[in-house]
Amino acid sequence: MPADEITAEASPPGVAAVAAAFDGFARRNRLPESLTQPTQVALDEILSNIVKAGFEPGVTGNMNVLFAIAGPSVEIVVSYNGAPFDPLSRPDPLTRGRLEDRAVGGLGIYLVKKLMDAVVYERVGETNRLRLTKRVGT
Repeated sequence: MPADEITAEASPPGVAAVAAAFDGFARRNRLPESLTQPTQVALDEILSNIVKAGFEPGVTGNMNVLFAIAGPSVEIVVSYNGAPFDPLSRPDPLTRGRLEDRAVGGLGIYLVKKLMDAVVYERVGETNRLRLTKRVGT
């Protein structure tokens, strides 16, 4: 099972470093753009949310990201030691109707769930862990 791992600061430059690491992983494993493009969008959304809200104000943390080929799928595991937060616990936002009638927020994780084949959250000790899975060809 080919795998790469990167630990980066939870900051915009850290998000860029993870994106570059995923690009390299995708090239080395000859992953199709039909997989890499939506995966990169989902990964950027998750990491950006961690940077914005994953840690207490004034606290700098790190994100650990594992990329792996698992059979016909790519799995990405994003871990960080922030406050407990399950982004999947909220209901999906309204996507129809008037903008004025919709609640603010929630579209990012909704997009991630639509782009990926599976998204699973777990809290392990002091660590938030989000597993994203995308099958080749979907």
